[in-house]
Order: sequence, then structure tokens, then C-alpha cells
Amino acid sequence: MECSVHIAAGAGALVLCDDGKRRVQCSVCREIEFRCRRWDLNDQFGDDPWFPDVVPAGCAATINVRILTMDRSCWKCGETATCVVGLYPTQPARTDQWPRAVDEESRAWAKDLLARSGFVRLAESIKPRWSSTVGARYLSNGCQHCDALQGDFPVEEEASELFREGGVEAFDTLVVAEVSSLVWQHVVHGERGQGGNLLM
Repeated sequence: MECSVHIAAGAGALVLCDDGKRRVQCSVCREIEFRCRRWDLNDQFGDDPWFPDVVPAGCAATINVRILTMDRSCWKCGETATCVVGLYPTQPARTDQWPRAVDEESRAWAKDLLARSGFVRLAESIKPRWSSTVGARYLSNGCQHCDALQGDFPVEEEASELFREGGVEAFDTLVVAEVSSLVWQHVVHGERGQGGNLLM
């Protein structure tokens, strides 16, 4: 999976895909892939972060990302609750076919971007709540009417089904946000290259 960050001419690495085609890969994706293929249980790369502190030369500093939302019926009050469910680049790479499900980290910056874009009520509904299923508090979607937790598992299940039926355009795009390429690459690859969850 590529990160969809724009690469300047001559700055990426040409790699061979499983389908026999070649693609250009940014230096961050290349390094993550290299480490994933050679990682073992002893973590031969140590505890150091897998991501650079600055955007590598030749990679765009930012990427435009769509914040995807979905309306669902609240399990508690029955009113319509809008949930932030996914992230998707405006110009996805050929290999970036599916939206990324939001986790706590990306939900936090999506909340901030929504608030700054005027979607204050939706942003305020994203806050820490107790989940008896998880047995902990986490930054979650909530109903804008009764404040009930809209749990990650049922929301993600519904979002995945919606995506299978209608693709990315089945979701509402409330905001197209310019985010740091490094932030986006962290969403794509995760802490150790395992990648964020996909809506598929």
C-alpha cells in the first residue's frame, strides 16, 4: 500500500509490483516496506521510530485528505447521528483503493480540523467516553442529540458495508484538509508498518 504523497520527478524509487508492473515509491514507504520484510520478534530495528522527523527531499510536505462521515441511527435515542468514519486522499495512488478507518489519533486531528472548518457541533460530539465493551474510555464518535457513544466496531462495520455498496462516494465529505505528509504516512503505515484499518 502506497501513501499517495506526491513525489517529485527523480525523487522516488522504481519498484516492481506483485502484478509485474512498476510503480514509484516514496522514500518513507520504501523504508517501511524494507523494515517490515526484515522485522523479527527481537525487533532488529530497536525501539527507534520508523518515521523521519522531517519530510524527505522530493516528497510533498502536505497532502489533501478527505474526512469522510456517515449518518446512522443512534442505538439509544433513534435520532440521526453523524460519525467520522474514514480518511481518503483527494488524489489516491493506484494502490490506495480503500479509505482508512479513523483511530483515536486520527480522530483527534479530524476533530480539530472539523472545528476549525465550522462543524463545531460534530467536533464537540467527538470526545472521550466510557465503553463497557472495551472496558476503557476512548476518544469516540457520539450522538449529537443524546451524547450516546457510537462504538467503533458497529460504526466501522456499517461504514465497510456502505463502502462495499457504493465506494468512497457513498460517504459525505465534510472537509478536505491539508495535513502533513508525515502525519498521513503514519496513518497509512502505523507504528511498525502494520498499517491503519481499511474500510473494505
